[in-house]
Amino acid sequence: MTVFILVLLTGFSPTELERAGLLAEAGAAWEEEENLAGQIRVMGRLIEEAIYAGDGRRAVLLSVELQSVCNNGDLNDFWMARIAWTSGLSEYAAGELLLLSPTDPWLFHRARGLSALFREDGETAVEELTQSIASASTARKAFWSAIDLCSAYMTLGMYEEALLLSRLIRVHYPGDALGDVMYGLCLQVSGQFGESSRVLNSVDSSSPAAELIARSIMEGFEQ
Repeated sequence: MTVFILVLLTGFSPTELERAGLLAEAGAAWEEEENLAGQIRVMGRLIEEAIYAGDGRRAVLLSVELQSVCNNGDLNDFWMARIAWTSGLSEYAAGELLLLSPTDPWLFHRARGLSALFREDGETAVEELTQSIASASTARKAFWSAIDLCSAYMTLGMYEEALLLSRLIRVHYPGDALGDVMYGLCLQVSGQFGESSRVLNSVDSSSPAAELIARSIMEGFEQ
């Protein structure tokens, strides 16, 4: 009820809250409206952000919760493999991702791209993740693959390509905190330290995961 009142007072719909990156509020608002699809979509984003932030425990808890309302075995196995990677089990994660045979071509190519990335095979990662973007059936799916592709470019030392792609992400997904983080990281590795610091310091605190990643990046370059 509190969230519903907040939505009324601010004039924001659940969709607008989601687009603004206010995922916890958006999820609660979708629940208030009894919109299961909206809740599932938001929970998926929260899981992805937790994995990128290296918070495996939170990612597991969220994925278990999501499984209780939406049994997507392929996606859950995909997340679990990546959660293993956050725990330092890179070889295991890479192997598990290669074993996946999802029917969704976006997930198929993304799993293989990340498997290659975890094995530090940048060329294969770029090829697979590029195909994943082309196969994406939604803008959000394309977003995740594009974020991963930036990482693959950086693995190959293709910093200009990574920076260009991260700029495109910001244009097409304005206000997305994780996109801002990737742009800041790409600026950093490209040697644009001042601009990188400005971007990373401005990451919206409404996304705890993105804020944590931004802080970790800045601390890492300060050492």
